[in-house]
Amino acid sequence: MPEIDLIQVPLYSPLMPYFWSFDNLPLEALIQREELINFAVDINSDILRGAAGTQGTLAARLNQSIDQNGNLIPAAIDFALHNIGAHTDGAYLGTNYVRMLLTERDKLQFVAPDATNMRIEFETISVTNIFNEGPIVFENSESVTWELLNYNRVQAHITVPLTAIFQPNYDITPAYQNSFSPDYQNYQTTSLSTPFIDGSLRVHVNGIRLTETAVVPVPRVNPSLPTLLLSYSSDSSSGTFSLTSSIAVSDIIRIDFDTPL
Repeated sequence: MPEIDLIQVPLYSPLMPYFWSFDNLPLEALIQREELINFAVDINSDILRGAAGTQGTLAARLNQSIDQNGNLIPAAIDFALHNIGAHTDGAYLGTNYVRMLLTERDKLQFVAPDATNMRIEFETISVTNIFNEGPIVFENSESVTWELLNYNRVQAHITVPLTAIFQPNYDITPAYQNSFSPDYQNYQTTSLSTPFIDGSLRVHVNGIRLTETAVVPVPRVNPSLPTLLLSYSSDSSSGTFSLTSSIAVSDIIRIDFDTPL
């Protein structure tokens, strides 16, 4: 505002034929009022200039975000990053909201209504089973039983089944299948041809363990005899086994096997 207090106000002077100090009182009061008006206008002018920011005028600043009818300008809102990525998680009108990535939202299509279904995959030695729907039944077995503690807690009880109890037999000299005329190739576990648990037979010739899948080189007790390439085949139910070739009388054969109780 113009400094109107700088404009001189004509006053009576002592040389004028008046009682100047008394007659000047109304004019001096007017001068003080002008100073107060000028001071108040200066304060408001400073406020308006500060509100303009860097736009020069307050009107230029407001026109960037507010339309002439008072509505918000949509382009200004978009420019202000009105995007979910620019927001934070929080509550609005009593409802909690969270941000979500597009990849996370795409996963929702795989969730069944009310989330009542699940996909379970069981991998065994020979096959992989996938359960996509329907009830999955956990049955009792000889070693595992299930107990329902409450509506959502299941407890497993593990016991040792009778089939897991066996009698081990170690360092046994096998009997010949033909005891009257042994061929040193076909044997039985004992003289009674005792059956054994399938897969438990272990055959050793001259301290070398043989297998049923591949031949193994076996040195001889008699060094003059050539090395043998041996494996064996067995029949657990009959308690018998056979070597791929005959051994000598001097060769030492021992077996280990387990029998069920």
